[in-house]
Amino acid sequence: MSIEYPSIERLGQLQQLFADFSRVTRVPELIDTGRLENDIDHSYSLAMTCWYLAPKIAPELSLEKIFRYALSHDIVELYAGDTFVFAHEDEKASKSDREDEAITQLENEWPDFSDMTLAAKGYKEKIDEEARFVKAVDKILPLLVIELGEGAAFWERHKITLDMERKNKVTIHVSEVVSPYYEKVLAWLEERGHMHATEN
Repeated sequence: MSIEYPSIERLGQLQQLFADFSRVTRVPELIDTGRLENDIDHSYSLAMTCWYLAPKIAPELSLEKIFRYALSHDIVELYAGDTFVFAHEDEKASKSDREDEAITQLENEWPDFSDMTLAAKGYKEKIDEEARFVKAVDKILPLLVIELGEGAAFWERHKITLDMERKNKVTIHVSEVVSPYYEKVLAWLEERGHMHATEN
């Protein structure tokens, strides 16, 4: 069997993909950096957090699948953009369609990296326990990044209460193994008392 090496130009295009991916900024600031978190930061921290957690709370899951989902889960945002969980309803309503279009575009641009686009699609469709695990952990991470970063300043600026957070993150329950952990995070947030107070 002969090995067919991708061209150096193609490898360079892949590096450009990563550079473009790093330009997709998210709403929270990255802890102690004074800059917004980007999709490269987030994808790496999600992969590492899942790697840390999975052997402890879900050892039956495939780490290889988890890594693929975690590293590619937001690649659609290259074209779909990041959608803040508390964004305007119109923006949230168009999220799924924008991401489907982005997957199609990535499939056309990267037919030689179908593993990446298949993983992104599998994550979006939550096709197996590994995808659901990553999806659920992905809903926990921003809470930690925000609370340990800007904290009260962020929660107040966006007027986000603990109750709003609980109601908004229904997708956390796609993973039975992660869902109880989310409750621990909410209890931690409540104890710290930095979230926006409910208006009287």
